[in-house]
Amino acid sequence: MEPIEHIKLKAFKAPDEPELCAEFLAEHRKVLEDFGISHVTTNNDVWMHDPDCYVIVALHETLGMVGGIRLKLDRPDSPLPMATAIRKLDPKVDVALAELQADGNGEVCGLWNAHRYNGRGIPVLLSQAVTAIAVAAGARKMVCFVAHYTQKHPARNGFIVMDNIGDNGYFPNYPIPRIIAIAMINPDTMLLEQATASQRQLIYSLRLRPEQVRVETPGSVPLEVRYEMRLNSNVHDLYAFQQIEAGRLMASA
Repeated sequence: MEPIEHIKLKAFKAPDEPELCAEFLAEHRKVLEDFGISHVTTNNDVWMHDPDCYVIVALHETLGMVGGIRLKLDRPDSPLPMATAIRKLDPKVDVALAELQADGNGEVCGLWNAHRYNGRGIPVLLSQAVTAIAVAAGARKMVCFVAHYTQKHPARNGFIVMDNIGDNGYFPNYPIPRIIAIAMINPDTMLLEQATASQRQLIYSLRLRPEQVRVETPGSVPLEVRYEMRLNSNVHDLYAFQQIEAGRLMASA
């Protein structure tokens, strides 16, 4: 029996960890270049200095940083990358996002997985982790602009297609001809009503215990994952978690 692999998922505000941010940027660019993508909105270093940007990185015990994802909060003086990307395709995006801002909105962006560590399900872990920190970060709603081949990751965590922009939420041939981009929204990151019951349970576990160790099998092999996701804010809806737990117990009785 092969020894289990160990990784760590670490969350932080971007300005607090400049070296990790620089590594994130370099590794993300490598992945984009391998796909033939050199010019996308999130492929810059502006976010590294943004106090409204949260980052989660996946760190392997020997291979270093093997994945990452970001959560950018929407602020009047700091627009979301999604707005800049979509505006030239559909100007209605500005109105659509402005309507969400008052509730506390953020964009999930910059998801990548190093090719040297494919098949382990790192995007699955990162997608559920960023949903777990949403409430503590101040994002009661979240949006994302994803390629069609990654749509399954936000969908399992409660994201649905934003059908009020683009072609019912779809943007064919963006950013390159063989990709279909999709605008999605998580309408309530607190209750996660669009997520499955089992996924809500998992996300609430991470919210209530942001520092824990758990064996996960999101891909081809089991991983021992050390979560270090405690943010400065510690806002949790314990009542909502208790309701989900009560529902789970009733279903399993």
